Amino acid sequence: MPRFHFHILDGKALTDHEGLELPDIAAIRCEAIQFAGAVLRDHRADDIWPVEPWQMVVNDSPNPNTGRIHFKLTVTATE
Repeated sequence: MPRFHFHILDGKALTDHEGLELPDIAAIRCEAIQFAGAVLRDHRADDIWPVEPWQMVVNDSPNPNTGRIHFKLTVTATE
């Protein structure tokens, strides 16, 4: 089963070195939404308000800047 990494980029990087083994794109999307919601709720809700958008990059590498990107989830907020 392939391993996928869920990196958070919001002006600073929260790098996922371990990743998760998931069977398909549907499972990856579900995990990304749940993880993003948990991170924003528990730790980083204020991080979506600065100028830079909050972004989750899902790829097949423990480095957010290498490997194949499967998708990005971007959250922005404006007042």
